[in-house]
Amino acid sequence: MGIYNRDYFRDGKNNWSGASWGFYSLTPVVKYLIIANVVIYLLQIFVVRDDRASILEQMRKQNPRFDEYLAQKEKDGPEAIDAVKKQHPEWFDDTETDLDAALHRGAKVSIVQEWLELDTNKVVRKGQVWRLLTHAFCHDRYGLFHIVINMLLLYWFGGTLETMYGQREFLLFYLTAALVAGLTFVGLDLYTGSRVPGIGASGAVMAVLMLYTMHFPCEEICFCWLIPVQMRWLMLFYLIYDLHPILLALTGDQFFTGIAHAAHLGGLAFGFFYAKFQWRLESLVDWIPRLRNAQSERPRLRVATSTCPRPNRDADQLDDLLRKISETGQDSLTDDERAVLRNASERLKNRAKH
Repeated sequence: MGIYNRDYFRDGKNNWSGASWGFYSLTPVVKYLIIANVVIYLLQIFVVRDDRASILEQMRKQNPRFDEYLAQKEKDGPEAIDAVKKQHPEWFDDTETDLDAALHRGAKVSIVQEWLELDTNKVVRKGQVWRLLTHAFCHDRYGLFHIVINMLLLYWFGGTLETMYGQREFLLFYLTAALVAGLTFVGLDLYTGSRVPGIGASGAVMAVLMLYTMHFPCEEICFCWLIPVQMRWLMLFYLIYDLHPILLALTGDQFFTGIAHAAHLGGLAFGFFYAKFQWRLESLVDWIPRLRNAQSERPRLRVATSTCPRPNRDADQLDDLLRKISETGQDSLTDDERAVLRNASERLKNRAKH
């Protein structure tokens, strides 16, 4: 019997096969990340102010191609209005017919989003570097699916990774992925001159998907809940989908999709290199006394001693080590404990053969 036959690796809570997709449990870090995103999303909706700028100015800021619609208005008439409504339905009432009147109405602006969104000008010129991270907790308040899809993907795939790597390492991985995604977004903005603010957890979530794929490349999921596809092909599709508009932008072409493709690519790249080179981030924060002490003082599960003889010391010792892995992740084992784990597992397997 090897270590992967033990209960720690067979129950739904700590299944390393990837098959559970996180449905059996909501792991602590994933749970609090989802809660944080939902709370900030609600604040984005309710904590707003009236904007003195016209909707025309707002739409020009959000969509650099908007002036093309205005220029075409004189030629196409109602068709131009329909094109604008299709691009930004949130700005119009169902009964709106006068485009000029619609464009000069007042607008609501989310105060929370203004504080947290990734605005390249504010990061570079004003030193508001926190936006490189906080943008990953904001979502489009006019589009519910933006936050729903991101949180579902984090729930499905993040739980397995948190169980494998431990709570602290997974949290550091997620936050670092968000930071790398933000830096990539800002880098492309500086190169192209675009200044459209970015929001969304997609960059960090893409890193989660890539890391999961590096561990379970052949696992099949139902894309759009209908088409079975292996994770490796799904990630290849995402890579091509996000790379195409970036290549156009790098050549000076104007191709606005409303999606932060650079942030997606930054997350995908970080997840790939993290798995490829087996990076670990916990060692980078071990110099912080508070975090180090919190890790060392974390309560451990203890097994009460029995007055009866222990019939199998190897199995008991193996159980103790597996409990430690379950609580703090495999990276918490010392070299001696890893050796004990390998030797005990081999002895148990050989005994099972006899």
